[in-house]
Amino acid sequence: MKQLLLSEWIRLWKRKTTWIAFLSIPLILIAAAKYLVSQNNVVSTKLPQYTVAWNFPVMGLAEMLITVFQGIIILIVVFSVTEEIRTGQIRMVLLRSYSYTEILFAKYIVIIGVILLFFTVYFIGSHIVGIIFFPMVDKFSLFYHQELATPIVGLMYNVRFYGIACLTAIAIISVMFFIAVVCRTTTAAIGVSIGFIIFTLGYPTMLSYFHELFGNELFVKLYFTSITMIQFEGITRILGESGNEAGWNYSVIAIYISLFTVSTFIAMNKKDYFI
Repeated sequence: MKQLLLSEWIRLWKRKTTWIAFLSIPLILIAAAKYLVSQNNVVSTKLPQYTVAWNFPVMGLAEMLITVFQGIIILIVVFSVTEEIRTGQIRMVLLRSYSYTEILFAKYIVIIGVILLFFTVYFIGSHIVGIIFFPMVDKFSLFYHQELATPIVGLMYNVRFYGIACLTAIAIISVMFFIAVVCRTTTAAIGVSIGFIIFTLGYPTMLSYFHELFGNELFVKLYFTSITMIQFEGITRILGESGNEAGWNYSVIAIYISLFTVSTFIAMNKKDYFI
């Protein structure tokens, strides 16, 4: 199994998509920094939305998590799974006496590893860019925190934020992996994946029109059944002083990962799909 994982790791790094994703990190960070610099001109320095060197890693990630990061995940998963199935490249691996389950499991683990590495590089780079573009203040505000944070507290907050963001990314990978396995073409896989993201962004907005009908508690739970809304707002709530909806959000993330992982393995065990 170790040899298969190593083989899939090498195969993934032979793809231009992977290299383009990593080489684009400086451009993504600079774009986020320039946007947040302009936003600082209209935001009070007392608000958590005001970006300083120590909270830029979070602010820069929050701006890109449900757009750029999702797009990168979609492309890496689709071209690693659907494209190889469509072109028959996966048959070359099957000749080495590995089962369908082993091959797809190896791809799943390797893709998670690459995305976690992407988060790590982005985390390090964001601190460098933050120091270059933003003021290094002694204390600053955090979302859903009454007390001001020091740079050390901010660093720990950033680590926790990225940790939860990585969990949501694994959930998204699980969804995209399932889509990539069941779709017959890369075009269909990309289309359905984008459709899923749009759907998870759209239905919470529709639910807001029935807020009073559902009541606040039920509405909040339904709202955070959307993995993209957890990324957009739920992470800051989890890390708030009261830890609102933390248990619910963690449960939703776990359900996404387990449900779509099981569904993927059920779908890929249909051997005739690969013939």
